[in-house]
Amino acid sequence: MLFVLEYLPIALFFIFYLLGDIFVATGVLMLGTVLQILALKFMREVITPRHWIILWVVMIFGAITLFLHDEWFIKLKVSVIYVAIALFLLIGLWWRKRSPLQQFLGEEINLPEFAWRRLTYAWVIFTLSLAAVNLYIAEFWSLDAWVNFKVFGLLGATLVFTIFTGAYMFRHHTDREKDAEEIE
Repeated sequence: MLFVLEYLPIALFFIFYLLGDIFVATGVLMLGTVLQILALKFMREVITPRHWIILWVVMIFGAITLFLHDEWFIKLKVSVIYVAIALFLLIGLWWRKRSPLQQFLGEEINLPEFAWRRLTYAWVIFTLSLAAVNLYIAEFWSLDAWVNFKVFGLLGATLVFTIFTGAYMFRHHTDREKDAEEIE
């Protein structure tokens, strides 16, 4: 259920883009994102900083897109979200001296500090790369190509990178009980 809820706004965006236009799809994306947050609250699920970042960026850039009737702003939204995620990861790592990934996943996954740091930097580079690619495609490719990239390209790239992240974590995972026995 959470998987469906996670991708429902983008699926609705794509469907309404095909049925209507970018402006109808933008309004549906805004509504879908708000409903996603409300559903998470109703289900008593954790609403992460990523959810809040996406909500606010979707609402701000969606409203500007609709108000100015200019598709550029909804295209720009994707890059803003990825840059915001990269900054969130970097600020957490530098300011709090702890990877935000470790903060969210550290209860379930035991990795050495260096592995969390590397993983965080890898995600920063990945998200900044996606932001740059999105800007290029938004500027130089057609609207249809950009929508397909946004829906399928970004999702596919993120899925592949997540699989590599999981493999990296598996490679460096340590057993907490074994570590505790070695300390004693």
